[in-house]
Formats: sequence, C-alpha cells, structure tokens
Amino acid sequence: MITIKILTGSTRPDRFNVQPVAWITSIAKKRKTIKTELVDLEKLQLPFLDEPMAPMMHKYSKEHTKHLSKIINDADGFIFVTPEYNHSYSAVLKNAIDYLFYEWNCKPVSFIGYGSIAGGSRGIEHLRGVAAELKMYDLRETILLPNYWENTDKDGTYHFNEQHEKAASDMLDSLIFWAERMKEARKLINAKK
Repeated sequence: MITIKILTGSTRPDRFNVQPVAWITSIAKKRKTIKTELVDLEKLQLPFLDEPMAPMMHKYSKEHTKHLSKIINDADGFIFVTPEYNHSYSAVLKNAIDYLFYEWNCKPVSFIGYGSIAGGSRGIEHLRGVAAELKMYDLRETILLPNYWENTDKDGTYHFNEQHEKAASDMLDSLIFWAERMKEARKLINAKK
C-alpha cells in the first residue's frame, strides 16, 4: 500500500486551501492502491524553525520536530496544495519543509497551486528547486487554479470541472507509479547505509 500525504500550504483564516485539499483527497480515496493522509499545517502549529542543528544532522531536540519527522517519514509521496503569495509559495509551507531533510528524500511530489492569473505556477516553480535540493522527484503533472474566486459560487464554493478531474487522475497515476518505484529505491539506499 502506498501512502500519499497531502500538505496544506496555508493557515490563513477562511483559507481557500481546504477546498482543493478536500477535492483531491476525495478523488484519491477512490483509488484502492493508495492510502491518503492530510497534513494540516494549521493544526500542527509549528513554530518558526527552532532546531539548533541542521536537519541533515538528523538530531532533533524538539518534540514537534520528532512528530513531524514521523509524519513525513511514513509517506511514500506527497501532494503540496499551495497558494501563491508575491510570486512564491507560503512561508508556513517553507517552514515545515525546512525542518527536515532525509524524510523527504527519494519521494515523488505533485503540486496543486492557486492564486491570481498565474494560478500558483510561480510558487510551484520555487517549490521545484526546493524539492530538488531535498532529493525529491517533482512531477510534471500539476493542477493550477488561476483567479480561483471567479469559479466560486455566492457561498464561496469552488466548482471543479471535467478538466480538473482529468488532471487529478493523471497526477495520481504518475504519483502512484513513481511512489511504487521510489519505495523500492529507498529500500536499496537504506540497505547500503
């Protein structure tokens, strides 16, 4: 069984983030070969990185870091759902990522972005560089939600369409494919340690 963790990239009050998170989670739960788990950064309430040693040392002194380490280590792949703030992604997502190193290694990651006209694409481009540094495998399959407020009803509910559904299916196919292969690769790497 493959475990895919879905990270919320926003902690703002009344955040839109929860809508694409709930949507992709509901689609992923229809797959029999994967287990999905939500990693809600709002609920984790991580302080700004407060570990005295670099994550590559793998010597955590704080309980919240040890807890995050277990959550991320148990994953075989990820979907980051991120807003775009000022041509980049959110500080809360960067903070969570920076706590760890080895736990991210050799795992695929897909992105769902939202924002104004670029739909989160510029934030995702920044995330791709971070993913490479963490030895993650960032997938081409991405979902962008440009000017997302234009596709919401009077109650603020976003209306996903058939194109979104197709993109989600393609994303999950790729994520599962690479998560299965990289799980085997991690076993080989760990056997050499």
